[in-house]
Amino acid sequence: MNGPPKGESGLPALLARARELRAARDHPPAEYPVLLDAALAELDHAIEALRLVEHPPAPFRPPGAKAAPFKAMFDQLPWPVVLTDGQTVVRRLNRAAAELTGLPPGYAAGRPLAALLPPADRAALRAHVAAVADGGGGRSLPVRLPGLPDGPLYATLTGIDAPGERGRDVLVVLAPAPGPRAPGRPADRAEPSAVVRQAELTGLLDRAAGSLLGRDPSVAALGSVAGLLRDGLADWALLDLGPPDDPVRVAVHGPPAPDDAGLEKAFLRQDPRACPVAVEVMASGAAAVEQLTDDLDRLGADGGGAPLMVRADVTALLSVALTVPDGTSVLGALTLLRGGTGPPFSLLEAGAAEIAAGQMAIVARRGGLR
Repeated sequence: MNGPPKGESGLPALLARARELRAARDHPPAEYPVLLDAALAELDHAIEALRLVEHPPAPFRPPGAKAAPFKAMFDQLPWPVVLTDGQTVVRRLNRAAAELTGLPPGYAAGRPLAALLPPADRAALRAHVAAVADGGGGRSLPVRLPGLPDGPLYATLTGIDAPGERGRDVLVVLAPAPGPRAPGRPADRAEPSAVVRQAELTGLLDRAAGSLLGRDPSVAALGSVAGLLRDGLADWALLDLGPPDDPVRVAVHGPPAPDDAGLEKAFLRQDPRACPVAVEVMASGAAAVEQLTDDLDRLGADGGGAPLMVRADVTALLSVALTVPDGTSVLGALTLLRGGTGPPFSLLEAGAAEIAAGQMAIVARRGGLR
């Protein structure tokens, strides 16, 4: 996962958060109130920073004996609780938070909590956490977690001087939002058992292979398989074909009724060489599985400079190379995207995508589709 360098603070971090807020302007107007609050929090943060520029920081308090009782009490709290620094980088999370997010504590520590959220929510969370860490007072805001079947949560932020930490941290308590659960896709995406999911993926691969075998090798046949994989695995599927130094985007499959009507055209018009994750995958032949994608530039930008990660509301990304069986050449890349509250891609799903991409590579080579 990509994010702010460890220890980054001050003006560079403020500029990074402001860039996220500017990019979030492309989101639906319904999300503007939260983003406006975040922008106001950033303004307050900047004003307070200017006022305190001549004041020295609080002295560092080295780790002491009180850290162990604090950690034990923190771990046993019955609510999902995360301790972060002013940049949302996770210091620790308790057992309830680990179960809610599906993140092992050892994996989450040192990574930004904001990366777990959709792009518009990230900007808001970063701004409010920075304000709380800077003494701006506690507050709450709605956030969405990938794959959560019960709708949005409320994150309550409180400043805390945790034992053994440098400066003020932020305690984030996650609680269900009031009211009935919002209807829609998240409930349909509740994670099935591994056995059931394996059976679903086996059926998906069987349909993909049948589609390839039942048609003459062609770009249309490969594009059709990309559409099947989108139906079974993702919200968006992008297929790039050709040698790594001169690929062409040959197919884009998105939701039947996307919120952004022009997004499919934006993906189709993009030169794959301007899509960093596709470039990396075709150059290395190795798959990219990113469940905490925090880099707004991973998919490049549209013609107006807006990050495609933001326009597609991407929260999880999987990109695999179309590699021939002997591993001697890469004939393209298949990139799958999940957005909104979609769950991260599992290793089982990544393996299925790699198998399908390998089958597509065989057909592409036999048909001379390079």
